[in-house]
Amino acid sequence: MAEIQPFRAVRYNPEVAGDVSLHVCPPFDVITPQLQHELYARSKYNIVRLELARRGLTEDPYDSAAETAQLWTDTGALKHEEAPSIYVTEEEFEYQGQTLLRRGFVAAVRLEDYDQKVILPHEGTRSEWVADRVKLMAAAQSNYSPLLSIFRDDLRSSVGNLVRAIAGGEPTAVFTPPDMPQLRLWRVSDPGTIGVLQEALKDSEVFIADGHHRYEAALRYRGSVRAEREVEHDESINFRIMLMVAFDEPGLITRGYHRLVESATDDEFAALIDSIEKTCDLEDWSPSVGLSTTDQIEEFSVALGEREDSEVVFGLFAKEPGKFHIARMKSPPPAENALENSEYSQLHTHIIRPAVAEEREEAVISPHHSAALIARQIENGDARMAFIMRPVPLDEFVSIVTRGWRLPAKATNFYPKPPAGAVIQQFGETL
Repeated sequence: MAEIQPFRAVRYNPEVAGDVSLHVCPPFDVITPQLQHELYARSKYNIVRLELARRGLTEDPYDSAAETAQLWTDTGALKHEEAPSIYVTEEEFEYQGQTLLRRGFVAAVRLEDYDQKVILPHEGTRSEWVADRVKLMAAAQSNYSPLLSIFRDDLRSSVGNLVRAIAGGEPTAVFTPPDMPQLRLWRVSDPGTIGVLQEALKDSEVFIADGHHRYEAALRYRGSVRAEREVEHDESINFRIMLMVAFDEPGLITRGYHRLVESATDDEFAALIDSIEKTCDLEDWSPSVGLSTTDQIEEFSVALGEREDSEVVFGLFAKEPGKFHIARMKSPPPAENALENSEYSQLHTHIIRPAVAEEREEAVISPHHSAALIARQIENGDARMAFIMRPVPLDEFVSIVTRGWRLPAKATNFYPKPPAGAVIQQFGETL
């Protein structure tokens, strides 16, 4: 049973902090060093100073994040809400030439171990990223970015109808950051309204769409505190803030999560090329004239299309300098289930693994969603080639997740990622 609760969020106070649109940022795992510096320059209150402690600019980034948060609280730039609330959200963004809306709500969701089959993961994690988030939680006693989670609405669309009705009113806050989706936020503290959401979702499974590292960090941190003292049932470390979005929400978009070949030795790179050529038919593909490399990669991603049946297709960029190829696996090995049948599993198991030793894979193969970063890494010589991946189909995603299986790390790219800084969860005796 999923337990959804309101919480007393910490939010920016515009009377002190000024334009709140300048203060939000993407979650930690998609912030490049270049973007980090841009966000630092954008505003002295940008939440990147707290969210990205891992690449902080001080010797002890986690304590620095905690100290900065305390300073902003003391000066009134951050302010605690008076009443527990949930927050209806509406994100507006451009995707493939269309303006889309994605509606949902942010709430505190009780942490559940995966074996309870209430909170369901779908991909693996990297231990160092989980450890990083644990250190930040321990030092700052806060979570700065909500996870993106998906749920099944009932046949009457009870949650969707309620969310749309709330979103028809005057928003509590509006964020218009220059390089992120516009976000409108409605604070809801009415117990009756919250009770409708709780009742509608009490028997629903919660699927983690984005935020596996942060969720597992929350479980690990809770476990470390329990080892030191008794944790009361309603303490806030038993919960994690999540943006809850229905499966049938029109603005729920998935994109491919690409793979860069970054630190391969000459022998490893040659083995990768050999593995590709043995298992795949390759077709040349040419981008439109006059596009930047970034736009070429974006155009290529669209040209790869969507998966049909059990075909295994992915793109290659820079197998030969500046060239694109469509790779189609000649005879995909028989798959016993949806997980093995996934294009991501097929790539890692039957193409990458024969060429790169398991203990070397994380060093050699780096997942990235950004076409601009991929272009830059290859153009400056920091990467040798990119696998351009198609999105995991949503029905395939459901089939894998509901059986408790996990895709390779960073196989799904739900878009857009909820921003850090719009609402903050601070730990305490209660939510």
